[in-house]
This record gives sequence, C-alpha cells and structure tokens, in this order.
Amino acid sequence: MSVDLNVVAEDMFKLVEEVQGKKKLKPADLFKEMVAKHGISKKEAKSALRILIDGERVVYTYVNGSWVELPGGDAAARSM
Repeated sequence: MSVDLNVVAEDMFKLVEEVQGKKKLKPADLFKEMVAKHGISKKEAKSALRILIDGERVVYTYVNGSWVELPGGDAAARSM
C-alpha cells in the first residue's frame, strides 16, 4: 500500500501548527511521528517535508540546532 506524500505532508504541517509557540520540533521528530503513523520510510518522510519547505509552508530555523517552524513571526526573527 502506497501512501500519498501530500497527505503525509499535510499531517506534518498540522503537527507543526499545533505545537507552534509551545514546543520546537526537530526534523527527526517529524520523521519519527510520520513513520509511526503512516508506516512509511524515513526517506519518504523526508520527501514529504521537502514538499512543505518547497511550498514555503514551513521553514528550517537554525538556533542551537535545526528546527521546523511556520514561516514569519518569531521564527524569521530568530533565524537572522
């Protein structure tokens, strides 16, 4: 059974959106969650994250490690 990566990407986005401002998520946190939830490989989870980044729905921030956050606001200010 093949999972649509757009569905996985949407689940990732919802997860990032839910925790925004409360907790920071590392890319590995998202990969683990999606592998467990959808039964996909880590490579497929990375591809789903790439869909979100390319679509500018999430951004990587680099402050004492790399994090996945929503663009704009605090995330943009901290990454500069």
